[in-house]
Amino acid sequence: MGPLGCAEEYTVGIYDRTGGRQYGTAEASALDWSRVLDDTSEANVTVPYQGPECCQLLGDTRSWCNELAVFRDQTLVWQGPIVKILHRGDETLLQARDVTQWLFRRKIRALLDFTGSSRADLTVIARKLVEHGFAPDDPNVLAYLLVSASGIVGERKYATNSGYVLDQLRELARTGLDFTVLGRRILLMGEGPLGRLPGLSDEHFVGPLSVIEDGLAAITHATVIGKGVMAEAGGVGECGLLEFIAQEEEIQDVASAQAEANALVAAADPAPLFLEVPDDSQLAPDAPVGINDLIPGVVVPVTSEATCRTVAADLRLVRVKMSFTEHDGEKVGITLAPLGIDTAPAIVA
Repeated sequence: MGPLGCAEEYTVGIYDRTGGRQYGTAEASALDWSRVLDDTSEANVTVPYQGPECCQLLGDTRSWCNELAVFRDQTLVWQGPIVKILHRGDETLLQARDVTQWLFRRKIRALLDFTGSSRADLTVIARKLVEHGFAPDDPNVLAYLLVSASGIVGERKYATNSGYVLDQLRELARTGLDFTVLGRRILLMGEGPLGRLPGLSDEHFVGPLSVIEDGLAAITHATVIGKGVMAEAGGVGECGLLEFIAQEEEIQDVASAQAEANALVAAADPAPLFLEVPDDSQLAPDAPVGINDLIPGVVVPVTSEATCRTVAADLRLVRVKMSFTEHDGEKVGITLAPLGIDTAPAIVA
């Protein structure tokens, strides 16, 4: 674990689409990359003209045929297929997304039925979806798939040509499943903590923490209405009754509806309490976390004693966003949310 430190160098590598063959490397004048929970992350790289050899490398690079890898002080921190290339003047801009982006261009090709006796844990359904998506053409992803049970048994039925695999994976992530990507490894897991990092406090941030209690987001009783199913959770809270109705047509079983209702109440009763770091702040280099410890899904204990309301909370990391330029150096941003939900005001560190 940690400390976070300060990156001295970022380099990018251009590989074939399987990540098995490297064609060359380049130094970036600016770049950003991210890790996210329940969505596809992105990296953007600006490479200035560095001579004929580098120019040929970039000129030969093609979207989808090539993969981008980002190295922080020679440690791999991000990789995925290049999806857009912009040659402009004396620089080239590369946009890439993690390996789940392939699943946005993979359709449901045949009936997938997980109803009745075929009901399954949500992560099993997710695994079958991912395997289905990559079955006709696997860019070396399935070998790295990592699955752990969610503990929630659900029903789903996907008709032929009914949509894209990634859309269905995102839908599952609303009802008791989480996914994230590290390199070319897709992690499918339940909504429980993936792990626990050392605690952070005011001095681990450059800039003050803000404490926000969001009463407008409070829920004490939730009703989830799916396709022919309904579930409720909660009741009258300490400060009164605050009801919420969620319409979820994609949910087809009581277990998934109940899981979402439970999660809604758990996340919003009492009113969500957020710790927010200003946009121009960053984690201090001595923060006791390494860059590859920052995996969406882990629990981050945070304590703040610098305001009128002292707060010590276990928060969940849902997004990491890093930016680097030659002039300003590195800034690492994180988004934290109360346990049980996947969105919160941005916390930029």
